[in-house]
Amino acid sequence: MAFDVKRILEQLETGAPAETEVPVWQQESWADPEGFVSALAVAHAGKGAPLKSRTGQHYDFFHDLVVRHGNTDRAALRVYDRRSGWQVLTYRQLHEQSARRATEWARQGVKAGAKVCLVYSVGNELLVSLAAALGLGACISFLPAQGKRFLARRLAALEPDHIATEPHQALLLEGFEKQLLQSRGQAAPAFTSHTYKPAEPVGLLFSPLVEPPGVPVPLLAEDAWRGAMVDGLLTLGLGAGEHLAAPGYHPLQHLPAFLFTVLLRGATYLHLELADIEVNPSLLTEHPIRALGVTPALRDVMLRARTPLKNVSHWFRNPEEPLDWQSWRAWVKQCGLSEVPSANVLVDPSAGGAVLVSSRRVRDVHTETPPAPGRRWALHDVNMSGQQAPGDLGVFTLLPNEERPPPYVVLTRSYGVYHYGGPRSARREGRVYLAAEVAEAVQSLPFVRGATVVTAPTGGVAGHYRYVLLVFTGSQAEQRGPWAQEIRRLLELQLGAEHLPDRMEFMPLYARQVEGRVDEAWCHAQFMTGALHRKSLDPLFQALTKLRGRLLEKEERGV
Repeated sequence: MAFDVKRILEQLETGAPAETEVPVWQQESWADPEGFVSALAVAHAGKGAPLKSRTGQHYDFFHDLVVRHGNTDRAALRVYDRRSGWQVLTYRQLHEQSARRATEWARQGVKAGAKVCLVYSVGNELLVSLAAALGLGACISFLPAQGKRFLARRLAALEPDHIATEPHQALLLEGFEKQLLQSRGQAAPAFTSHTYKPAEPVGLLFSPLVEPPGVPVPLLAEDAWRGAMVDGLLTLGLGAGEHLAAPGYHPLQHLPAFLFTVLLRGATYLHLELADIEVNPSLLTEHPIRALGVTPALRDVMLRARTPLKNVSHWFRNPEEPLDWQSWRAWVKQCGLSEVPSANVLVDPSAGGAVLVSSRRVRDVHTETPPAPGRRWALHDVNMSGQQAPGDLGVFTLLPNEERPPPYVVLTRSYGVYHYGGPRSARREGRVYLAAEVAEAVQSLPFVRGATVVTAPTGGVAGHYRYVLLVFTGSQAEQRGPWAQEIRRLLELQLGAEHLPDRMEFMPLYARQVEGRVDEAWCHAQFMTGALHRKSLDPLFQALTKLRGRLLEKEERGV
């Protein structure tokens, strides 16, 4: 199937759709993704250095993401540091430093196929280590440097051969000291970059979209390459030296996909923390931004600051976040973006990039989310029987799906237009909430007699839920304030602040247990029907709870 990439790019840049339905070229790309990505690769190279990779045959990520741009002083990464201002890593520096690091790591036993976990915050060290691992043909994993319990559980599941991190983060990795790599940057570059086969895993990622969330899922070289190619040229429309910024976007969902996309295009990843933007909103205006990812939190910060964004060429949002129409429209108007193209973009890290993408054009906020170009997919029965959806509503499923994580996004199709319909089950902005890990951590506190997390629909946007932590405290005297503070501190330290529940409910009762574990189904039913609340106020249940507490105390003392 022939694809006129020049015409496709012109259509995307003008922002004027040829028809109301999904463009014909996009529908044809679903049927022939190999031919489509091959055509994109030809257009991508253009007059620049040739690609070493060949679609469907082999992929040299180190060459195409780093070496091709290694003789330029364009910025590969621009990071804001509150103490020292903007920090820049050029492609020349990235090439030199990653080559030295790869040589060092090779001497420490890193080989092609080795599992290397990168435990970093977003910054120069992460990018240099990512490039070094790709050069050696490693199977990379990425974890943000947060929460000792969070890291320990995932590292135990991954069983990495090697771990790369900054020296001051080593305390978070207790028990894995033998796997730590040394990265002094003193070795002279001496290695040959690895070429991945299409079905070879380039990553084992802890995708927050996958249930259970603590199990690593493979990212195949073919998917990583195609995702970076399509997103770089079409989804984000990045050119050499242009900036992609996505402050507040979830790192486990959007990295390394965004980094692959930026580096393949020779563009620049602009990283800012939301906390820094809140202190100084003008930071977002200091560099021209080709593509800006906007979260509700960033939107609200900029609404309060009343800062115009004249430096943004186009912006996008994650369709899985709550759609507050009024706030989005107010933000667009106030920041002067009424005539700036926008899109909905849903990124799946295990698929290598965007899987649902609306066309980039000037219009009101919306729910359109057709499957991304170059993806084979199907709408399957919402009952997860495996059959095709009988109507125009079904679960969006990437094909082939045998080795992929279970799909969860519901799509609806109306007059040829696809709309995001929410998740199949309760999630927080599409991501799986760590309910079991939160309850397990909280139950380690001395005043907790049982804990579980229950979900409740918000009553607002369909498909959005609140997570309520039920804490059973038995017959103890109530200390809600100190208890809540202690739970919050524990979760922030052990799992990270993002995993705090939406609400905490303290129940002066004992939870029903089955085989020594809290009966979650019973707790959910009792809470949602109000039975737990009524029991906590009933004098009879209060007396029974005190009696049970006395008996349990005697058992603990061996009486």
